[in-house]
Amino acid sequence: MEINRRQFLKWLTIAPAVSSSFSLAAKAEDNQAIIDGQALYASASQGDDGLYYIHVVNSEGHELMRHPVPDRAHQVISHPTRPWILGIARRPGTFIEIVDYQILTLVKRVESEPGYHLYGHAQVTDDGRYIITTENNIATDEGMVIVRDIEDDFAVVKRFRTQGIGPHQVILSRDQKTLVVANGGIRTEGREKTNLDTMKPSLVYLDAHSGALLEQAFLADEYHQCSIRHIDLSAQGQVIIAMQYQGHPADQVPIMASHRRGEPLRPLEIPPALQSQLDQYCGSACFDQSGLYAAVSAPRGDQVMIWDMMDYTLIGTVKTKDGCGLARTHKTGEFIVSTGRGRLYHVDVAGLERKAIRFDATPVHWDNHLFPVIA
Repeated sequence: MEINRRQFLKWLTIAPAVSSSFSLAAKAEDNQAIIDGQALYASASQGDDGLYYIHVVNSEGHELMRHPVPDRAHQVISHPTRPWILGIARRPGTFIEIVDYQILTLVKRVESEPGYHLYGHAQVTDDGRYIITTENNIATDEGMVIVRDIEDDFAVVKRFRTQGIGPHQVILSRDQKTLVVANGGIRTEGREKTNLDTMKPSLVYLDAHSGALLEQAFLADEYHQCSIRHIDLSAQGQVIIAMQYQGHPADQVPIMASHRRGEPLRPLEIPPALQSQLDQYCGSACFDQSGLYAAVSAPRGDQVMIWDMMDYTLIGTVKTKDGCGLARTHKTGEFIVSTGRGRLYHVDVAGLERKAIRFDATPVHWDNHLFPVIA
């Protein structure tokens, strides 16, 4: 109970400041979709039939939608003003599948432009007007942010350089002014990695309207093979970073980090005995609804790590076989975890326990990510 008491006292101390921060930084994602009293979540999967799907499920594991997609999707997000789910193709795929989850119909299959491919991640602006994706210019190997206008039949209206190679996850700030981009640093041909000796990952902040570089943070040179892949952004402006190391399996390197604007990247210290189990690979990163805690999954090590983001300490781990997808709930310190074995769990900070959610449909293997549906 010692850790729980310490966390609870800290929450009492800073709760007023956190509440104020949220009231000043309200965003569409705070309005999570609710049907019959249950919050909705979206993810991609592969079914036991070998086909790929995108889904909407509720917090009790009831499946509301299962839609087939032409190939493997990576991130699945929702539109903030319409009942749409967007499935983004896994690298080097080229499709964005847009489905109305209320009437179960395909709205549009958007294809990337010739000479470009997707990296599996996207955002939609809070007004519902634009889709923002990370993509690769195949001819130049430049990482790009591509902006499409939904009201103009999804036409490309802007292109920004991400100031790096292999951009992966992109997050739009709550005030809609800044794009935070994880440049993985890896040049690829299809799925093959071709520049591991010279890769240079970075975390980048871009002006969301002009694409101008606002800030770029790098790891120390000796960690240049720590690929920055998945990120989340708290209401207080803190970034949690999940990385995947491309060097020797026995090297002692950071695979998680945190960042605030104007500061250097801060690696998070994992106990060596735990890190040796993780296979140098983190999957997803997610803040809870308060921004006090973050979860980072390590599916190859069968662990979900829970972090206190006020003092950058590891609270503990929850053993979860092939657990990768993470989503916040409306409760402080609570997450939902999805696994490659088709399981769903509630995980909370207070007890470091997992509670199974019974999925009530034909079994699937959940892909890497899980996201709240917003409405």
